[in-house]
Amino acid sequence: MDKLFSMRVFSRVAETGSFSGVAKDMDCSVGIVSRAVVSLEDALRTRLLQRTTRRVSLTDSGERYYRKCKTILAEIDAADAEASDAATIPRGRLRVHAVPDLGLTQLMSTIVEYRRAHPQVTVDLKLLPGMPDLVQEQFDVSVLSAASLPDSGHTYRIVGRFQRVLVAAPAYLRRHAVESIGDLPMHALTRINAPFAHPCDWHAELASGWTGNAEAADQIVVNDAEAIRVALVAGAGVSAMPHYFVADDIKAGRLVRLFPDYPLQGASVYAVYPSRQHIDAKIRTFVEFLSTSLQGKFDVSAGHVARAVRSTPQLVTV
Repeated sequence: MDKLFSMRVFSRVAETGSFSGVAKDMDCSVGIVSRAVVSLEDALRTRLLQRTTRRVSLTDSGERYYRKCKTILAEIDAADAEASDAATIPRGRLRVHAVPDLGLTQLMSTIVEYRRAHPQVTVDLKLLPGMPDLVQEQFDVSVLSAASLPDSGHTYRIVGRFQRVLVAAPAYLRRHAVESIGDLPMHALTRINAPFAHPCDWHAELASGWTGNAEAADQIVVNDAEAIRVALVAGAGVSAMPHYFVADDIKAGRLVRLFPDYPLQGASVYAVYPSRQHIDAKIRTFVEFLSTSLQGKFDVSAGHVARAVRSTPQLVTV
């Protein structure tokens, strides 16, 4: 017989002093109640209850065992309640992975807003390149940007979209004439190498299918978007950057947008998590919060972004 069940039955008999009363409360037969107590006594090789026709009482061993059972069962009930509440009440530690070049201003402001809304959740954010093994590395959610995701068996939700723009520093453009799309291969910076298709691939990869010659254009090899932005401002060349990443530089005149009528391929921001079944409340609310908060943060054309996100299926397994 299940020991935990037997401990519950024994504890109820110890508290009520009645086998029949416990059987009625637990919706089972008196025989099942009796066998549960006997199975404990046999396993412990000691008598826990004294039974007479008039009353049931604890032995000394039974008294000690009952106190331990009461503590153990209370802990189990508390653990069950906490686990059950996890599906409805956001609390505990939320382990989040994000790629470093995602847009820390946008992401961190969203996390701060989420914490204000759900103060019982502690967010543990790790900034690491690439897509991690969520289960092996114990992440609850991975937030990353990509043109598409690799097969992983995980569930994802698109929480934002953005466009890329071709930019260069005014000083660079004064030294080098970039007058047409065909001139770009001689000026484009080297892409960041990534384990899967990355929106900041550092080629000027246009929506029409044009791709720069990486071998001819290699100037700088770096794996950090902020480093590429600094290189661009310093006059290193031309690159395709997420608009949100260089919007302030364009506004301040540190960078110039090239060929605005020749759009680059857009990309999506994904929230990836292990499963869509029995989702912890902190994961569910965080993903929902990301989707609501990030819609207008990644691109100045917020209306376009919001329409694109709303037209996308909410949950997909990859």
